[in-house]
Amino acid sequence: MINLQEFISYLSEQGFTLSSGVPCSYFKDFLITLEKNPDIYYIPATREDEAVGIASGYFLGDSKKCFLVMQNSGLANIGDALTSLVQLYQIPILLFVSYRGLEPDNDFPEHSIMGEVTENVLDAYKVPYWNLEESNWVKTLDVAIGKMDKTSLPVCLLVEKGVLSE
Repeated sequence: MINLQEFISYLSEQGFTLSSGVPCSYFKDFLITLEKNPDIYYIPATREDEAVGIASGYFLGDSKKCFLVMQNSGLANIGDALTSLVQLYQIPILLFVSYRGLEPDNDFPEHSIMGEVTENVLDAYKVPYWNLEESNWVKTLDVAIGKMDKTSLPVCLLVEKGVLSE
């Protein structure tokens, strides 16, 4: 497990000032900790594509960094907003996507299906991705944020159960 205070402080140091997304049990502790942090404002969304709209408007209005949190099943909901807005207008967004459907967390049919195709969906959307792991989270974040900053396009970190939990 990653120390959530350190993780959020690191995101803040990298210039992230807003986050949005649809809650997921994988991110419960992360979101609770995030909501207590005064440096990064969190706006809950009712749908994943709404979160993309919030992040896009925030960046277009003030050129500030934003990250999103969502389940991997939510990737299907952001397809149009991602390709026809974010990528078209080169809006850099860091996505934290729960990697549900892997063993032993194969608890619902929709999770197992999305677990099998998550990486294929990201490949189809042309979104580079990395697995976020406790052992090298700073290096992984640096690489992902560096790619996002260089290309001004979205990148994704896949988060398995327990990585961002206390």
